[in-house]
Amino acid sequence: MWEPRLRDENLVRQIIRPERLEYYDNRLPRYFLIDGQQRVTTIASVMLKPGFLKRVEPEIEEELTTLYVNLRRFPKDIEAGGDGDSRFPWMLLNSVFDDSVKESSDFKEKLSAQQRIDIDRNVQRFRDYQFPVQIIQESDYPTVGRIFSLVNSMGTQLTGAEIHMARIIPYWKGISREFRSYLRDLRKTGYDFDLTLLMRTITVIECNVPQIRKFADRVSQKKLGRKQMNRIWSESKQSINIVARTLRRELFLDKTKFFTSKNALVPLVYYAARARGKRLDKKAMMKYFIVSQLGGHYSGAGETVLRRDLRFLSEPGVRPKQGLHDLLDVAVKEAKADYRGLRIKPEDIKGVPSKNVMLLLMYIVSRKRGATDFGLTNPQLLNQISSPELQLHHIFPFDFMMTDEQALRYQRRQALVPRIPRSGQRHREHHFPEPKEKRWNR
Repeated sequence: MWEPRLRDENLVRQIIRPERLEYYDNRLPRYFLIDGQQRVTTIASVMLKPGFLKRVEPEIEEELTTLYVNLRRFPKDIEAGGDGDSRFPWMLLNSVFDDSVKESSDFKEKLSAQQRIDIDRNVQRFRDYQFPVQIIQESDYPTVGRIFSLVNSMGTQLTGAEIHMARIIPYWKGISREFRSYLRDLRKTGYDFDLTLLMRTITVIECNVPQIRKFADRVSQKKLGRKQMNRIWSESKQSINIVARTLRRELFLDKTKFFTSKNALVPLVYYAARARGKRLDKKAMMKYFIVSQLGGHYSGAGETVLRRDLRFLSEPGVRPKQGLHDLLDVAVKEAKADYRGLRIKPEDIKGVPSKNVMLLLMYIVSRKRGATDFGLTNPQLLNQISSPELQLHHIFPFDFMMTDEQALRYQRRQALVPRIPRSGQRHREHHFPEPKEKRWNR
């Protein structure tokens, strides 16, 4: 951990997310975590009250599994489940650690005195467990940033954006808050970008290459002034907004949920920036986006492919439009290797659904034709359903596949049957995605 110096107070306030400061009544933390985020987050997710992490780290909360424990066999019998799965003797693990389970009548009446004593003893063993903590003191933020980079390069690799962001913040005060605010605004419109994509677009606009380290080097070496950095940031936002707006208008893509790769957006943002947003070849932009997804253009090493792609657009003497068309030719050739004549056949609609480009294409077609879900009193258009609520079965309807005679005949021919649950498994699995709600597409 890092213990900031008293004179670092203003810098610390710029680093911390506003919602965290608000949660703690504007009090600054004593320590910053340098390494061990996964471990600390996991411990907090099961030992603190449910919902605590969601208030201070909403992105992490969505990825965490809810854990339940069999009180009669604690701590030997623990399983994952969904919200609301508790039924005695299965109880939420958090309730055991925060002692709220003791308020349950089942706990008092259905467990013996010895079982209750054993639970207390085991809980205390967890609480008493000690592991070493190193605290860095009397070090400035740039030094801590270098330590952060070195430590995390040896363990579970963080994204380059997170590591290099630590190097940039001391020289570009307030930008961390700017980035978070912009990403939050994009998310509200259905465009879920991460810090890596955002910083990559900034890097290509300033450095003509996608390696975020190049931009971080320029900032940390003071080769860019505050005005220059603000200009780059303004230009990047404008170019991202142009590309997002074009995708919404031309392809009806009001969500990034079914994008197979968002890296395809980087060359488009770079093209928009170089063209200064004037006389954009929107048809070529949209065709490139679709065929790059279709041909798995970025399915390999993303940064290597981006470096090669940007050469088409950054070559001296090459006009932006010509560079885009040269890049488009490469992407079309790749897509034709898998789809002759760029025609989709029934057998192409297979594979892991979440990674299948057909979801993206079918969503575009569904949106263009004004598809709605049905089975509800007031059917909604797909663009009226938020990204978290839009499920796979809106495009591949589970109920239809399990009741339609033609769909059932196909299942019989292919010998598709519900999977047999493993011994002790609490949740049923199917070859088809089970819906979270009775709703699907017309």
